[in-house]
Amino acid sequence: MAASPRSDHQQEASDIQQAARIHQRWLKSVLGLGALEAKLWVVSSAQLLALMCGVVFLILTTWLLIITTGAAVAWSYGFSLVGILITATLMTFISAVVLLYLVKRTLHGMNFTRTLDAIIPTDEE
Repeated sequence: MAASPRSDHQQEASDIQQAARIHQRWLKSVLGLGALEAKLWVVSSAQLLALMCGVVFLILTTWLLIITTGAAVAWSYGFSLVGILITATLMTFISAVVLLYLVKRTLHGMNFTRTLDAIIPTDEE
């Protein structure tokens, strides 16, 4: 006995609904994974920022004390005040350039491509 066109149409509609539900669940899990990674990234970044504030304060204080100590020793040996200030300025500038390099390198390492590659691999893999 042949199936009626009505039951074939109902079966097809049921299959389409089931495929849509499967795709919705898949999309929900993908978006959930992305949201979870973003949440972990934000929490880790906030913690890192809080710790770095303390570290920056201590390093800045230490760096200024090192420059001041060097300036005081140079002054006691008779170096000119202008030479001491120029040297301290150059040391501060060079250290700022080094820190800027480290910041750029750190920012380059922070990306979301690992999650995207885990979900949708590229053709090269």
